Amino acid sequence: MSKKFEVQEFNLCGGWINNWSDDDGASTFETKEQAEAELDWFLQEMLEAVEDGNMEDVPDREDFRIVEVA
Repeated sequence: MSKKFEVQEFNLCGGWINNWSDDDGASTFETKEQAEAELDWFLQEMLEAVEDGNMEDVPDREDFRIVEVA
């Protein structure tokens, strides 16, 4: 069985969960590096949204983690 990785976000009500999805369900990545790159891209997009005045705050990176899933 091949390894998969997902980006999880900490939520007060649910703990660590995968909030990321696509048309096929929860998003997973073939490598940890791919997951890290996607998280970096996401946080950069959020920073640009804040700079453009479309969001108030950038999410904290500490609220995210990358884990291996079965």
